Amino acid sequence: MKRSVLVIMALTLLTAGQAQDFRSQAPKPDKASKILLGDYQTFKLNNGLTVILVENHELPTVDFSLQLAMEPILEGKSTGTASFAGQLLRTGTTTRTKSQLDEEIDFLGASITTDPSGIYGSCLKKHQEKVLELMTDILYHPVFPQEEFEKLKKQTLSVLQMSSTDPNEIASVVARVLRYGKDHPYGEPTTEETVNNITLDGIKEYYQTYFKPDIGYLIMVGDLKLDEGKLLAGKYFDSWKPGKVGFSHFADPAPLAGNLVGMVDRPGAVQSVITITSTFTLKPGDPDVLPARLMNNVLGGGVFSGRLMMNLREDKAYTYGATSSLSYDQLIGNFTAGAQVRTSVTDSAINEFLYEMRRMQDELISEEDLTMNKNVMAGDFARALENPSTLASFAMNTIRYNLSRDYYSTYLERLEKITREEVQQMARKYLSPGKCIILVVGNKQETGPKLARFSGTGAVSCYDRYGNPLSPVPMAVAEGITAKYVIDQYIQALGGRQALRGIRQITSRAAGKVEAMGQTAKFTLNSWQEAPDRLCQETRVGETLVRKQVYDGSAGWQINMGNFMDITGEDLRKMKEGARMFPEIYYVAPGYHLTLEGMEDLEGRIAYRIQVLPPGGTARTEFYEVSSGLKIRVITTTEVDGESMESQTDYSDYRDVGGVKFPFQMKHTLPGQSLLITLERMDTVTPVDPEIFKK
Repeated sequence: MKRSVLVIMALTLLTAGQAQDFRSQAPKPDKASKILLGDYQTFKLNNGLTVILVENHELPTVDFSLQLAMEPILEGKSTGTASFAGQLLRTGTTTRTKSQLDEEIDFLGASITTDPSGIYGSCLKKHQEKVLELMTDILYHPVFPQEEFEKLKKQTLSVLQMSSTDPNEIASVVARVLRYGKDHPYGEPTTEETVNNITLDGIKEYYQTYFKPDIGYLIMVGDLKLDEGKLLAGKYFDSWKPGKVGFSHFADPAPLAGNLVGMVDRPGAVQSVITITSTFTLKPGDPDVLPARLMNNVLGGGVFSGRLMMNLREDKAYTYGATSSLSYDQLIGNFTAGAQVRTSVTDSAINEFLYEMRRMQDELISEEDLTMNKNVMAGDFARALENPSTLASFAMNTIRYNLSRDYYSTYLERLEKITREEVQQMARKYLSPGKCIILVVGNKQETGPKLARFSGTGAVSCYDRYGNPLSPVPMAVAEGITAKYVIDQYIQALGGRQALRGIRQITSRAAGKVEAMGQTAKFTLNSWQEAPDRLCQETRVGETLVRKQVYDGSAGWQINMGNFMDITGEDLRKMKEGARMFPEIYYVAPGYHLTLEGMEDLEGRIAYRIQVLPPGGTARTEFYEVSSGLKIRVITTTEVDGESMESQTDYSDYRDVGGVKFPFQMKHTLPGQSLLITLERMDTVTPVDPEIFKK
């Protein structure tokens, strides 16, 4: 018995030791083989519509995707028309209103969506004919209702206004403009001006021009057999009238002789958004696509351990994330890398981006990096195959781009054959650390002078949020003009120091409108002020009190949605400063620091730019119009949970009340939110009831 136990123990220890040795060595990968993707079936209708059918009988569901093989189009002065057409397509037909469409689709538990290049439906198999009937009603009989058009235009303008202070959105727009140019479809931005130029006639023309079966693909995925698919396609889409669709050809962006360094100024920003980008020709099906993607994965487009992330985040602690992407396209491809970093390390971060790009060109990657990134890409590909629509997408690409029939089934074979030398060749071919666009959205005052060393010309070009060039050199301020002079001119423009000090109380009522996530809410803002620094503000929706804030000259408190809270610390200091009727009068007091940073063009209005640092507070940038002396904008940047958040307030419509000018319209803009306040009534004579400041 004892002998048996000892034998078992010995065998157990031996087995464990062998297992340990086995686990200490990575298994050798098997030779990659072709993937059995399953088959898809295709046929054409008499009107030219190509139909792709992918059978999947695991669930009793079907997906219908009607896609147009759109090529880029230049929209010019009415950029945004295509997007409007895609969104409005589903807002009503000659037989159904939008609400009726919504009700019918919801009743079926189905989904139908539209965009500029197609209509998409998903449902249970038993509802497939009803969904196809709804889809073709949308396709054949759209009405593009005027009221929905006006609503969409209003929402789009609101979104543009809200994104005006979002540095990441600004960087995305300006990078596209600089990369392609505004005379290229990929480079023209949607602006307030182009949105206002969009018309219903233009939307209808887009629909009538491009929604043709000649460039269409109907992709059917799900619980369908070929015979049934042919029957359904013929029944619902044979009557779609054909029509020839033509597209324009566009020249590639002109190559750069050296790096172009651009900047969009965000005064007071504590972080910079860096974008490094370039273009190249790399089309679907090109043999370089797979090795170029692998190269980008190693650099910063794949796993967390990409070189950019390890350098800028893990080693230097410049950012939370640094990534890169490489896109191939039938027209023009691009490489883009970027990060959001602290203002103080902007130039250092750019240097590290360029260093890692050059390192990809100069050094062979390790076998470990090569294997790891191949495994990641193989895993991503395998996960994508779990979705039946992936095969349909492969089929459409194979037909549209004239790929070989086995292009996707040999994916793993081609991936496995990529060598370290080939990765280096891709870096040399598609990365351009000496001929790229380097864009920074951030504090020009602090970072601008440090960026010139990266420029091929030694100059930094400045742009507005839509990529329109601005003067690279700040306009010179006349000799003798100081920050104090500008503030004195502002006080004089309001009515003079004596008139301002003569006002002891202000009562006002304003109508407010907040827009966020495409939604609009209205409110009323009532305010009472008493010199020198007592303030009470109430925000109401209808008769309901939503928020009340009070500063009684020494203490502050608020009621927010019925919850009472005392205000202390830094928030109390800010409340005290905000409670002053005309805080600019106090800018000469000890503790305030003013810096005149220059002059700028704000949408055609030349303004002095002053940095104001209140005692113990957060710096803000204020703009005073040169011609009128009035304050027209304030930009404040604060840090919330480690992220910088910028708010912008624009002042306009100054009117005289009791001998002093007040702005009757104020627009506050934050990322994702816009707030418009319009004064309806202001009284500077009637005494304020002191009870209003009591708890």
